[in-house]
Parts: sequence; C-alpha cells; structure tokens
Amino acid sequence: MKKTTPPTLLRLSVLALVAAVGTACGGSSDDTSDVAVAFSSSKPDAAPFPSDRYTVADTRQLSQLRVALPKPDCAVRVSDCYDIDELNTLDGFSLVPRFTVPFTGDIDPATVTSDSVYLLELASGRKIGINQTAWDAPARLLSFKSDELLREQQRYLMVVTDRVRDTAGKRLGGGEWLDASSGLAIGRASESGGYREALRQALAQAPANAGKPVAATLFTTQNATATLAAMAAAAKARTATGIDFMVATQGGTPARALFGIDQIASGVVHRQSGTAPQFADTALRLSALQVVPGSVAQVGFGRFASPTFLDAKVRIAPTGTAALPQLLGETQVAVQVFVPAGTKPAGGWPVVLFGHGLGNNMHDSPWAIASVLASYGLATASIHVVGHGGGAQSTLELALSGGGQASVAVPGRGIDQNGDGQITPFEGATAPAPYGVIGSRDALRQTVTDLVELARRFQAGVDIDGDGQSDFDGRRVTYSGQSFGGVYGTMLLAVDKDLVAGVPNVGGGSLIEATRLGGLRSLRVASLAGRTPSLINLPPTATGAAQFDENLPFRGQPVLSKHVDGAQAIAKLFDHSEWAQQSGEATAYAPLIRLRPLAGHAPKPIVYQLAKGDTVMTNTSSGMVVRGGALGDRVSWFRHDLAFNNNNAVARNPHGYMLDITNPAALPYALQAQRQIGAFLASGGTDFSDADGTGPYYENVVDPAVLDALNFLP
Repeated sequence: MKKTTPPTLLRLSVLALVAAVGTACGGSSDDTSDVAVAFSSSKPDAAPFPSDRYTVADTRQLSQLRVALPKPDCAVRVSDCYDIDELNTLDGFSLVPRFTVPFTGDIDPATVTSDSVYLLELASGRKIGINQTAWDAPARLLSFKSDELLREQQRYLMVVTDRVRDTAGKRLGGGEWLDASSGLAIGRASESGGYREALRQALAQAPANAGKPVAATLFTTQNATATLAAMAAAAKARTATGIDFMVATQGGTPARALFGIDQIASGVVHRQSGTAPQFADTALRLSALQVVPGSVAQVGFGRFASPTFLDAKVRIAPTGTAALPQLLGETQVAVQVFVPAGTKPAGGWPVVLFGHGLGNNMHDSPWAIASVLASYGLATASIHVVGHGGGAQSTLELALSGGGQASVAVPGRGIDQNGDGQITPFEGATAPAPYGVIGSRDALRQTVTDLVELARRFQAGVDIDGDGQSDFDGRRVTYSGQSFGGVYGTMLLAVDKDLVAGVPNVGGGSLIEATRLGGLRSLRVASLAGRTPSLINLPPTATGAAQFDENLPFRGQPVLSKHVDGAQAIAKLFDHSEWAQQSGEATAYAPLIRLRPLAGHAPKPIVYQLAKGDTVMTNTSSGMVVRGGALGDRVSWFRHDLAFNNNNAVARNPHGYMLDITNPAALPYALQAQRQIGAFLASGGTDFSDADGTGPYYENVVDPAVLDALNFLP
C-alpha cells in the first residue's frame, strides 16, 4: 500500500532541500547572516533599482512599456518632481544606470565584486560584471555601475548573491526576498502584478555556479537612438534642394554672399547680444585662412530650411519611441561654406561638415581649420548649433578691398531665455525648468537633424556661384567637429548613412560626467544651487563660491567606502540627468558607428581624436564613447603631457589643441592633427596615419583603461 506523506512533513522536506541547495552553493545555516537586501514593492529607494516594477504598458513605445516612477512630496521636492515627469516619458531605464542596493545591516564592501554581484543579459544569457562600486555605511547603501554599456531595449537581471558577506564574515541572508516554497529571491507572495513571475522566470537563467541569489531586480533599458534616427529619416525623405546664397546687400541692393578671400579687406561679426537690440563686434579671423597660404579661394554664406521638431522650451515633445515627434514647421538655418582654391574636380568639391563647440559659433573654430582642409581639396561647411551664434539679427559687416561694403545676414540661434535682456554665447542650448533635467539633449538632436538636412542638400546638388551647375560632390560628404561638435558629430555619424567618414575631436560620452569633473564644474554648481531644495552640500569656499561633493568613484578602483552628507542626492540627480539626456549623448550612439549599425547602414570609418588630460571634455567622459563603440583602435591620442614637458608654452589644458593655431608653441601639434583629419577624410576614411609619424606626441590606438583616469597635468 502506498504511504502518503503528511503535508507538514512534505513542507519540511522542501525546506530541507532548499537549505541543502544553499549549502551546495557554499553556504550553511550556521554562516548565514541576519543582514539582507532591503525589500519594497512600492518605494524605489527602499529596494534594488532600477526595476521594471516602476513601469506601465504603453503601446506607443518600442519597448511596449513606459517608466512610471512615484513622486515624492512635490510641495517640498519641487525639482525632483519636475525630473520625474520627464523620466516618466521614457520607454525604459538608462544604458549606464547607477544601481542602488539598500541593506538591512552592515556588509563587508570588500566582498562586493563581479563574482558576488552581477548582471545577466537575458536575451543572450551573457553575464556582465560591475564597476565603480561605492558603500555608504551610515545609509547602508551599495551603489555601482555596469562594467560595460548596456544594449538598448533589452531586459537585464541584476543579481546579489550570498557571496556578499556581512562584517562578521557571514553570508547574506534572504530576508524578505526568499520565497518560502521555491527558495527563489522573488520577494513577497502578496505582491500584485506580473513582475514577480517575470523575475522568477529570469532567475531561472542565473548561472548555477555564480552563488546563491538572495535579491534581484529585473529591468528594461530604453531605446535612446530611435527617435533621432526617425528624425534623420524624415529629413532625408524631403525633396527641397539647394542653398539660398542671396543673403547679402551691397549698396542697398540684394547680392550673392560669395566673396573671394582676397576681396575682403576686413570684416566683423556683428553678433546680436541683447534684445534691445544690442550687438557685440568681433573681427573675422581672416588671417586663419592663410595657415596654408592661398588654399581657400572663397567663402560663401547662405540659408536653408530645416525641419523643426524643437519647441520654444528647447524640448522635443515626447510622442513615444515608436512614432516620429511632431513636426512644428521649418527653420531657416544659416550656413557658411569655404571653397578651396584650384581647379574644381569634375564631380565638384568634396565637403566636410565641421561642427563647432559649446559657446563657439560658425564664425570662429571653422575658420581655424578651413585652410588645412582646403589644402586637401576639401570644402568646409558649418552651421550654428541651436542656442549659438547670437540673436536672429546678427550680421557680418565686410569692408571690400576694391572699396565698398557688404552686409550679410547670418542669423544666430541664441535666445534670451531668462528674460534679462541678454543673449549669451550659448543661451538657448539647454532646456529651462521644469525641463532642466534633459539639458542639451533636444538642442543636440535638432542640430543633428539640421546637419542631416544640410548634407542631403549637398548630396542633391548645391550651386554656390549661381552658374546653374553644382559645385560640390554630394557623394563625398564627411564630418569633423570639435568638443560639443565631437558629441553631436558622433550622433550624426550614427544616424546619417550617407556620410562617408568622420573625425570627432575631443568629444565625450556624457556631459554630466565631463562637467562634474572638468573645467566646467561651475555649470553643475549652478544646477545644484538652482534646485528646490538646493543640493549644495559643502560650505562655500574662502572666496564665497558654492561647491559640492558627489562622492562618486572612478572605474577600476577598489570599493569607495565613504559617507558624505548630501552626496547621495547629488549622485541620484546625476544618474537621473544622464538617463534623461541619453538620447542626446554620444555614448548611446557609439555602438551604431561600427558594432551594430542601424538597418541599411554600413560600418562607418572613423578616427576619434583625443588629448591626454583634457580638462574640459574629460578622458573619463570620452572613454564612455571609446568603450561603448569599441573604438580603442580608432583613437588618435595626443600626448599632451609630453608636449607640455617639451615646451610649457603649450596651453596647460589640451582641449583646444587641434584648433590652437595662434600659439607658436602649439601650432605644430594643431597642424598635425588637422592634417590627419584632412588626409583621412580626403581618402574617404582609409588613410589613418599617425599624426606625427614616428614622433612621440601622437599615438594611434589607445587602451581604454587609460581613459578611466582624468590624467590631468600635476
């Protein structure tokens, strides 16, 4: 006769089996701690984060879900609520999230490694390690980042195992995480919704030899690049052609704004700097066009209509990643074109779109490189980035060598955002409150769309001199840009399949990362101080300047075990900002260059020029692009440390090394970098020669680990 096992005995047998499994994984009941990972199904800060617990279904999104974070007390934490409103429009979590794991007691942070805490990419089953780990003992909070850039629109499992020990050396306990019937770390049985079951299924993929899971979180990454790709495709589908160069007046008569370089005796940029209106005059950099004497024959100025998705708040209204954002109309964008000297090739001049940096404009940095590019037979075309170039009434005032004057309309894209009557050099490039968390994200996406439109017009044919013939080779349009221009240039190269090749110079992956660590840290100070409530967490300096301490670790370092009052709130804000801004960050687009090009795109030839110890676009920020796109073998690495040791008349900050043509000590290095750009782009992306040959100051290829440090000069 078959004997029936009593239910109580059966339950005890199951529990014994679970305990045996735990022992087999290296644990025993004797060495299990009372310390566990904290659990909550309703408070993001009280359990491991990010988590798909805080999402809702949304068919407008490519991921089919949308973030749905709860809000704090909005009467007190006003700025946090503004930020959450923006985060809750996204279709998933960050590609470089800052993971946070709260505990019920103290742990030994030295036991937190990629063996005890890890990520699992569910689609591939691939295990991913962690980096930049920090332990805040008073807060009992562990934080870290993934060891690599996560893929878009993918589900990941983050697992904490019992290989993490408490301060007595005991293995973590399961706390409220372990399900009594299965022994799995899926949380309370009373939790409603499908998340718990999804977590159960994901944990089934956890490697058997990776330690016993005692807590886990399941999350989906956002699609950061789809919207810009759709905007670029919309621009490419347009049919309008040509550029209008009839934007000058001479003697009160409309005229073509095309001038021989020897025809211009002098000129000023009459930049609208205030709404009164007020103007500020800056001399045109005519001498810069003689770096290679006689290489530039003409400069032309024009305008073209570009599709506009950006609203007056410097924001592209979210419509879901499965749809194109709302088209708001067209904007007339000013363009400047340098034409090389010599006989025009049969197919026309190849064109380099050159992008200027933050606070710069098309009448400055492009003039510093146009001469060298022209010596390689390359025309240079530039526009103002959104928010740059002064106000819409800006002009060029030229004195002509044969007598007479010419006035050229070159409307800037700056605006008076704060109502003080002034238009500062990049006012209008970032979104104001309540949208401040998105930063320059949408200004950059609009700028990229404008450049796609400009490239398309060159590809369709542009007649600059009015003879009815196209003067440029639309099959050979390439890109280069410096600093900010390296950021949006990387984005452009990822989404415009027809650009032949590109050379971003001193670009970076995250503007939050660059500005918090580099020479533009004052931007982060102002942002923190301007929040409600303020997040400034240090006393002012001796001069009264505000300052802060975010207490964040670098890559490749031991666990940072330190507490700083107020630092957790700052770190959380920086994480939220990077998450919100990701679709306007080069890091997200880096894999599309060579690793995983968009459908219909080929891998793009690229050189990524960087300088050791850059104090503006820090090496750590640039390293995010290099790692994310596997571009270490495409880096041209300027050894500024060696150049400075050789001659300390070279600027201490190498950020502008490629454009520094006025400093005799720096000029040789600038020309070497510019010639590398010219040779690479003129060859269609095949000639990647060392910028100084066998010299010591430039190296082709960099170990990404070198970019994990700031490398500033002592």
